[in-house]
Amino acid sequence: MDGLELFLRPVFGLAALLYLGLSVYVARAAHLGSNSVISFFLFLIGVLVAGTAFSYGTYDTNIYGIGRVLTFFASGFLPIAFYLVYREYTVGAPGPVIVAMLSVIPIATTVLALTNSMHNAIWSAEVTAEGIRFSELTDHYWFSRVHAPFMYGLFLYTVISLASRLPSIAPAHRRTIVVLIGCAIMPFAVSVGNNFLGMGPADFPFTSLTMVLLLPVYWYASITMRFFDFSPLAYETLFHHVRDPIIVLDMNDCIVCVNQSAQEFLKATESELLGKKLWQDFPQARDLLRKANELDLTQTLRMNNNHVYELSSRPLTGRRGQNLGMVVVCRDVTERRTALDKLADNERLIRTLIETSSNGMLRFARDESDQDRRFRCVYANRAAEAFLGTGVGTLIGMPLDKLEQLNPKSLIEHFKDDSANQSMTSYEVAVATEAGRVWLRVSGEPIDNDFSVTLSDITQRKRSEDQMLADALRDPLTGVLNRRGFEKEGATSIRNSDDGAVLYLDLNQFKAINDQFGHRAGDALLKAFGHRLEFCLRPEDVLGRLGGDEFAIVLPGVNVADAKRIAERLVVAASEAYIIQGQEIKCTASVGIALMPRHGEELWHLISVADEAMYNAKSISPDDAANDRSAYIEAATAS
Repeated sequence: MDGLELFLRPVFGLAALLYLGLSVYVARAAHLGSNSVISFFLFLIGVLVAGTAFSYGTYDTNIYGIGRVLTFFASGFLPIAFYLVYREYTVGAPGPVIVAMLSVIPIATTVLALTNSMHNAIWSAEVTAEGIRFSELTDHYWFSRVHAPFMYGLFLYTVISLASRLPSIAPAHRRTIVVLIGCAIMPFAVSVGNNFLGMGPADFPFTSLTMVLLLPVYWYASITMRFFDFSPLAYETLFHHVRDPIIVLDMNDCIVCVNQSAQEFLKATESELLGKKLWQDFPQARDLLRKANELDLTQTLRMNNNHVYELSSRPLTGRRGQNLGMVVVCRDVTERRTALDKLADNERLIRTLIETSSNGMLRFARDESDQDRRFRCVYANRAAEAFLGTGVGTLIGMPLDKLEQLNPKSLIEHFKDDSANQSMTSYEVAVATEAGRVWLRVSGEPIDNDFSVTLSDITQRKRSEDQMLADALRDPLTGVLNRRGFEKEGATSIRNSDDGAVLYLDLNQFKAINDQFGHRAGDALLKAFGHRLEFCLRPEDVLGRLGGDEFAIVLPGVNVADAKRIAERLVVAASEAYIIQGQEIKCTASVGIALMPRHGEELWHLISVADEAMYNAKSISPDDAANDRSAYIEAATAS
C-alpha cells in the first residue's frame, strides 16, 4: 500500500488545486444573475479532496487532523451547496433562515473536528506495533447518528427532488441537470457503499478518488456547458406563479388544468375541477367565452355583486396545428371598473380622457327625422377625426353609410335591429390618411338604441405579422425564397403566365468543396451562388432554394431562346471563381430547362422535367461544357 499512497497523495493534491482553480474561474466568469452557488460547490469539492491528500496514508496526527477537519467541513456543507443549486434550478433560492438551520450540523461538526484532540468525538488515534492507527468514521456516535444521516439524507432528498422535476424543466436545460445529477449520484453511492455496506477497505478514500475521476466532467460542465450561467425556471413553477387565474379547457369545454390562482378564483382544488364544465352555475360565462373566441375580443363578466372579471380566451393548438381546446385567462378588474364608474360622475374628465385617447371613438344614433332612419355620427374625438376626417367637426352629422373607410355595411347590418340584446362586433380595415396607409380595428358596441365605435391603430402589429410571414418564406442562409416560399410564388407566377420556363440548378463540386474547406465555406459558397443568380434575373423572375445546393427558377413570359440565353448567363456567372475565407474556389453549376406549356403547366412537374434534363446534361464533361456553352445549354433543355 505504501507505493499506492505515495502515488495517490500527489494526485489528490493536484486534483484539489484544479478544483479550487475551477471554482475561482467560475466565480470570475459568472455574470450577474448566474448560479453563483456552483462556484462554492466546486470549492467544497476541492477542499474535500485536499483533506484526503493530507489524511490519506499519513501517520502524523497533526497532518491527519488537518485533513480530517477539511474533509468534515467540506462533507458537511456539500449537501447544503447541492441543495442550494437544486433550489436555484427550480423554485428559487431558500430564505436565510432555512440556510442557517441547515448549517447548524455542519458548523457543529467542523467545531468538533477542530477540537477533536480534547474529546476524540470524531476520530481517535491508537498506537499499535505497526504504528499509529486511526479509528474508522463509523465507530463514532456523532458521525453515525448525526453527521452522516444529515449529509446523506439531504443529498438523497436533493437528488430525488431534482430528478422528479426533470419533466417540468425547460428541455434546453435538462442535459445540464442530468450531468449534475450523475456527478452527485456517483460519489454518493460510492461513499454509502464504502462506509455502511462494507464495500472495499474502510481506510481507502473511494469517495475522493471518485471526485478525482469526475474532474474532467466538472471541467467540461463549467468551461463548455457553462452550467453556472443560468438558473432555469420550471414550467410548473412559472405556471403557478402567474397572478392571473389561468384555466385550460379541452374541446368539450371541460377543465383539464388550472393554476394556483385559478383554484383560489374558483374556490376549489384542481382535483375537484378536472373534467367539469367551466363555471357550470354561470351559463352566461360560456356564452361570453364562446363569443370572445369567435370575435377575438376580451369580454367582462360580473361573477357577483362585488367582483368583475375580464376574460381573455385563445385557442389551444398542438404542434401540428390541431385544435386541442382553449386557454382562458381571468383578471380581476373590479378596481378598474369601479374607478371608471366614478369617472362617469365627472363629465369633463371623461371627455378629456376620450379626447386625448390614441384610439378613435365615435357614437352613432338613428336620425328619426330621416325617412330611412339612417345612423349619423353624433360624436367623434380627435383621433377619429385624424383617422377618418379632413378637419375638426367634419364627422359630426355625417351618415354612417358615407364613411366608406369603416366598411359601413358591416356596422349597419349588425346594428340594424333595435333590440336591446345587441352584441359587440369587431373587424379590421385599411384606411388611407395624410400620414399614409394605416390598419384599424373597428369595434362596435351597443349603447341603448345607439352604438359606439372604437378605432384602434394596429398598423404596427400588421406590419410585424407581414414581416414574420415574409421571414417564414425566406431561406435564412441565402436570403432567397425557401421551398415553401418558392412553391407559393412560383405556382402563382406560372398560373399568371401563358408561357415561360423553369430552370433547375445545382453546384457540381459542392460536396467536395464542403469536405475540403468545411461547412462554413460551403455555406458561404451557397450564399454567394444565390446572390449571383439573383443578380442575373429580372424582378419578375422567381428564385428559390429547394435544399442543399439545389436551386430552381421560374421565368415567366420568356420564349425558348430567352430561356436558353438566361440559362447560359447563369452557368457562366456561376463558373467564375469565388473568394471564400480568403481562398479562391472554383465551382461550376449544372442547369436543366423545362418549357411551358410544352412540358406542362404545374410547378413541380416542370421542376421534375428540368431536374431530369439537368442530369442528362451532366453526361457532358465540364471541359466540353465550358468550351461550347451553346451545345451544353441545348443538351440541358428538355426534349
